[in-house]
Amino acid sequence: MKYKLKHIIKATNMTFIGSLLFASCIGNFEELNTHPTDVYPENIPAEEKTGSLFPSMLYLLNPTHENQNQHIEQMVGQYGGYFSTTNEWDGTNFSTFNPSANWVEEPYKLLFTGFYPNFQSIKEYTKGIGYAYAWASIIRVGVMQRVTDIYGPIPYSKMGEGNFAVPYDDVQTLYHEMIDDLTKSIDALSIFLQENGNEPHPLAEYDLIYNGDFRKWIKYANSLKLRMAVRIAHLDTEYAKQAMKEAITGGVIESNEDNAFLPSNDNPICKSTNNWDDLAINASIAAYMNGYEDPRIPLYMSKILLGRVPYRGVRMGTIGISQFYSKPIFEQHSPLAVYYAAESHFLKAEAALRGWIEGGNGIAKNYYEQGIKTSMDQYKVEIGNYLNNTTTSFKYEDILTTNNVTFENAPSVSWEDGDNKLEKIITQKWIANYPLGIEAWTEFRRTGYPQLISCNPKDNKSSSAYIGSISDTRMVRRLPYPTSEKTGNATNVEQAISALLKGDDTGATDLWWAKKD
Repeated sequence: MKYKLKHIIKATNMTFIGSLLFASCIGNFEELNTHPTDVYPENIPAEEKTGSLFPSMLYLLNPTHENQNQHIEQMVGQYGGYFSTTNEWDGTNFSTFNPSANWVEEPYKLLFTGFYPNFQSIKEYTKGIGYAYAWASIIRVGVMQRVTDIYGPIPYSKMGEGNFAVPYDDVQTLYHEMIDDLTKSIDALSIFLQENGNEPHPLAEYDLIYNGDFRKWIKYANSLKLRMAVRIAHLDTEYAKQAMKEAITGGVIESNEDNAFLPSNDNPICKSTNNWDDLAINASIAAYMNGYEDPRIPLYMSKILLGRVPYRGVRMGTIGISQFYSKPIFEQHSPLAVYYAAESHFLKAEAALRGWIEGGNGIAKNYYEQGIKTSMDQYKVEIGNYLNNTTTSFKYEDILTTNNVTFENAPSVSWEDGDNKLEKIITQKWIANYPLGIEAWTEFRRTGYPQLISCNPKDNKSSSAYIGSISDTRMVRRLPYPTSEKTGNATNVEQAISALLKGDDTGATDLWWAKKD
């Protein structure tokens, strides 16, 4: 009898991941690394044994589980300026810069500790070669890029051998290792396609994003490669320029048909917003979209009942919510975003503007405007006269407080209007990338753009035993290392802090790619 696993994948993997959340980082790796379907007969085909491990890894690119998503995409992701968490849990909240120690640990525990047991099993089954391992390695980079962008140096090059207590890599080394792994995976999948044609690959039923189309996975891998190369190019220019060239030549995601989404039958943002009343639109994204009269705004946020403007966000750090603030618009079955085509155009616009790829100002303008058009097409709205908008001054008015903010030198949409071209690119990429908050936060830390409305001074506690003293305008720059790592991998964490982080283990320390020189 052939035992089909696809009907039990979700329950099996959620149970498997759940067991990780209460486990030591190092004490029981072998137990956790046991294949979650070992209770079934041993005549399960190898493809199914390997394939059943992929869905839970894929969902770490944007967790669909309500609590996991809230702890990462909503609570930490609000630093990107899209959302505001408006409830206070026992006096703690990321929005007031005083999260609990457990919350600071969640992204690491869920993304890092939760990823490697399945990845290690795939590596064992495949002996670290072939299409399945290459696909898993692309997912690994997508997940670990998020972990390092949240915390800084993490273990990477020594991972995958069955042990969590390994040395950390500095961020520059991490980015090189991840880009190199993408290159190897792209080469392996390209060979697979050459030998097998463009038919769905043998594990297609487990591919929740592209349904077995490795051509699109290659585009996604090249897009990640381009994203990471642009991120480090101001400090690691020659290496990054070569990586950009390879990614663009290899083909990145440029069409909305290739956008990466994960399916959801119970969208966690919808649940936090409508069922729990925990989430509102951030004042920053509402202020910009109101100011630009952005046609996408009714698809991003709900209308409010009272006030001069129909859309109004909540200033981060404001505790309590009412009908006077807009909420994110997501339905129960709305998919979860992983990567949008518009981002690729904006990445190329920045690279051309800064001389990292050929083209200069004229080509940068073309990429910039194509990014905006691609986003408008994604939401099926008419672009109208948006590209010619010269608005640079607008206000955020909070109807319930006097904490109003005036933008007097915001970047206009029109490319020809003003010299602040980089700010234009990053600001429009930020609007288009909604609701990818971790990525938005990362770009804010790297570039200083967009101009975000600072935390509400009334409710901001500004310091925490776990975060440290934080500037209202610079905001949190990273999360400190989890307590579990400091106890379970103490020697390597201490070495990472003293030699690799280049600063105190607090939320005020810049990561390597955020440093100006």
